[in-house]
Parts: sequence; C-alpha cells; structure tokens
Amino acid sequence: MMWKTKTHQFTATVCQRTGKTCPALAQMARAVVQAMEAAVPATTPDFEIDGNSELTYCAQGCTARFRAEKDQIRIFCGTSADTSIEALDNYADMLFGLDFTMRPAGTLPPPPCAMLEVSALALQQAKQVDRQVAL
Repeated sequence: MMWKTKTHQFTATVCQRTGKTCPALAQMARAVVQAMEAAVPATTPDFEIDGNSELTYCAQGCTARFRAEKDQIRIFCGTSADTSIEALDNYADMLFGLDFTMRPAGTLPPPPCAMLEVSALALQQAKQVDRQVAL
C-alpha cells in the first residue's frame, strides 16, 4: 500500500499474520516522521536514530524496529532482536529499492511480518516559464 502527504511517501507491506495493512505500523510511522521533523532545528543533516517500540494497538502484539534518517525511515515488525538492522535494510532494499540486486538466500534474515518505508519527497521548485510575445 502506498500513500503520500505533502512531504513524504509511505510504502507498506501487508502483515503476514493478518493479511491486511497494519494501522498501528502506519501510526508509528507518522509519529517517527513528526519526531524527525521536530528534531531538525537541534540536529545536523546527518542525524539518524534507530530503536524499537511495542506497537500498542497491534492485535498481534508486535515489536517494531526502526531506523530513521533525514530522507528515509524504515520500520520492521515481528523481527528477531538479534537480527542486525543492516540485514533488515538489505532486505528492504530488495523489496522497496529500484535496483536489482541478487543475494544468497543464507545471508537474508527471516522476513519481517510487515515493513514500512517513508521517503521524503523532494521539494519541487517553481519552474519559470519563458513567455514569448508574437508581434
């Protein structure tokens, strides 16, 4: 599922436990976006955070792991605590990325039950239109 706000694009997978998109995951993503935006005045452009959180409103009781950077936020639900965030990012790159990459199956972690990626939209600068006057 994909949706946009004025500043971000959200892309989410279907939860493998419920077969639906997860509203708790979407709510967490919106909260992380707001937190990152609030941190801008007090941080440098290379600021990033990662951590985990219980999805309180998830009926399955998932724990979500996340990594948030200025232009990209990724959240992974139902993953093992010992799975590295880098391995999860590699998995997300294969799913959400535009580049085709092959990886040996043994290097991939067990897939999360759901994932969500938030990408910052580039600010579109107003295009100047040259006007030609015919005489």
